[in-house]
Amino acid sequence: MLICRICMNDQHLYYAHTVVGLESILEREIVNAGGSIEEKLPGLIQFRWSAEVFGLFDLGVSEDIFYCLLNMDVSLGKDGLKALEAQVETCKSWEKGLEIFGQLSRRRDKRIRFRVIAQRYGGGQQYVRTVLRDRITNVIARRFPSWKAVADGGNLEFWIWQSKEKVICGLRLSDRTMRHRTYKTNSLSASLRPVVARAMVILTKPTDQDVFLDPMCGAGTLLIERGESGRYRELLGGDLSKQALLATKDNIGPRYKPIRIRQWNACNLPLDSGSVTSVACNLPFGKKIKTKEGLPDLYTRVLGEIRRVIQPYSLTVLLTSERNLLMNLLKKNNKLHIEKVLPVELLGQRAYTVVVRAI
Repeated sequence: MLICRICMNDQHLYYAHTVVGLESILEREIVNAGGSIEEKLPGLIQFRWSAEVFGLFDLGVSEDIFYCLLNMDVSLGKDGLKALEAQVETCKSWEKGLEIFGQLSRRRDKRIRFRVIAQRYGGGQQYVRTVLRDRITNVIARRFPSWKAVADGGNLEFWIWQSKEKVICGLRLSDRTMRHRTYKTNSLSASLRPVVARAMVILTKPTDQDVFLDPMCGAGTLLIERGESGRYRELLGGDLSKQALLATKDNIGPRYKPIRIRQWNACNLPLDSGSVTSVACNLPFGKKIKTKEGLPDLYTRVLGEIRRVIQPYSLTVLLTSERNLLMNLLKKNNKLHIEKVLPVELLGQRAYTVVVRAI
């Protein structure tokens, strides 16, 4: 049976993509900005937004924003695909979606060149994803005869998110700069995704009086995302790698003062005890390391330095795929208390965001 929840011209609903595992943080960000949550799915949150429409792009834990045209349940068979085609062709939300898209993009292209992107999570459907994409492309071309379908590029994107019977369709309002940001002029291999960095910063509970530290700053993503998240007293970052420091300085440029960036060993930080109020750190794991043999000693020494420099009761947020190692070391350290563990999916790999309070 077809259930179409959204196809009303007076319903201004949006949805946002994020990294799987960060949904609760994005949900909080949306609500704090005045939005109301309609539905939460893996890597996707649908919400109602009454604030200024350009404020959508300030959602730092979102990788993409869409105007929601359809949210529906269809059967897994080919009749479900036909039902989806019919709804896309007759949906009354197109006009409002295109109006908002034009307002946000401020583009005045003479001809719309569109493409359809279909994402599928799980299986069970009696048709492949490319058939879904091509059939919906044909439907849109029929509804808007003056538009031209393209395989790449284009100035309008129609996205389909499908999981079992659930299908959500929308117009992409954001561009690649929301996902990748504009500051990443110098990136490193296995560099932290900006939305993950923003989520880690939010988990530190930022205040105006923060002295924020990233002891292994890489390309500077955590430092920049903290700088973008509000006022602070000082930013501190460093790395053992000269290449990483060059990348950090390129990406930061003259912004985010006061800030200190230094070459150092995170196992022996040149900082006074109790001089830091919050820490976020992307620990070495996965592709960033050639062998795991030295990780127990490295993690032990870095945790010891973090506890030395951070003030009591302050928060540290750590990211790693080495969950068991980190948890065992933290349980042995009676000066660091585990408050929260959030699993996240990073390029098909399970990693863990661990929130720790100094005691």
